[in-house]
Amino acid sequence: MATEVREPEGVLMLLKPSGMTSHDVVDFVRKKLKIQRVGHTGTLDPLAAGLMLLCLGRATRLSEFLSNLDKIYRFEIVFGFKTETQDAEGRIVEIGSTDSVNAEKLERVLDKFVGEIEQIPPMLSAVHYQGKRLYELARKGIQVERAPRKVQIYRLTLLNWWDKPVKRALIEVHCSRGTYIRALASDIGDELGCGAYQHFLVRMQIGPFKSEQGLTLEEFDKSVLQGKWMQNLLPLDKALPMFPELVLTKIEAKRILNGMESVVGTIWGYPNLKEEGLVRLYDQDDRFLGVGMIIRRGNFWVCQPQKIFPPSS
Repeated sequence: MATEVREPEGVLMLLKPSGMTSHDVVDFVRKKLKIQRVGHTGTLDPLAAGLMLLCLGRATRLSEFLSNLDKIYRFEIVFGFKTETQDAEGRIVEIGSTDSVNAEKLERVLDKFVGEIEQIPPMLSAVHYQGKRLYELARKGIQVERAPRKVQIYRLTLLNWWDKPVKRALIEVHCSRGTYIRALASDIGDELGCGAYQHFLVRMQIGPFKSEQGLTLEEFDKSVLQGKWMQNLLPLDKALPMFPELVLTKIEAKRILNGMESVVGTIWGYPNLKEEGLVRLYDQDDRFLGVGMIIRRGNFWVCQPQKIFPPSS
């Protein structure tokens, strides 16, 4: 009887180069590993570069948790010009004076964008509109009204400033999921009164995962040829360090694996559980069982299964 070959599962941290789409990176990994279940956790524009988290095998079920993580980007913003795409790809549609623009004025404007802000999704985005994605309409020259969306900007830091050949700046932003950096750059230019566009964009961090941990596609390719690529594959539970651990008794684990909620103890018995929310679940043998949601009922914690990964043995 043939032994069942289990597909690899876990999360890869790769660095997307400028010029490739996020789907190109997914296809690259699929072909190199000869597997189908590969998905990413957040699109980067073709011109953008930086960290991507790719989920393999059963880890694709974790993508919703990873896609919700905060992001840190670095972007160069060019002042005095507005483009139709709000980035370097589009044609210039407006030119403004930058005579009064300097680093000090920019920093004052950046402060205004920290906190909860509203953004209008760019036409070149994956937002759905009447069954189609906005970028599909934009490529046909169709413009539609878009409702503003609320996002959170936790930090905006001016890293560098240049006066020549045009006024431009390097900015780092820590933001919530769904933030459009092109729209942010354009809005900053509008606030300054001169217009601006995003010249380039690099994703530096996704939640706790940093770009320094990622492999270039060349490094990943080499590791596949050497048969060492799995050394860079994060196990399912290690991809969720933002969730606290919860070790279940045998009875609790059985209930959770059967899709049933379970009382897991008093609020005093679990000092690592500070509040209601998602947790990583383990059995008494330290095997990862999945993700649960703990809620408080009186003085007890109750765990409800969210994504369960039955152990193989």
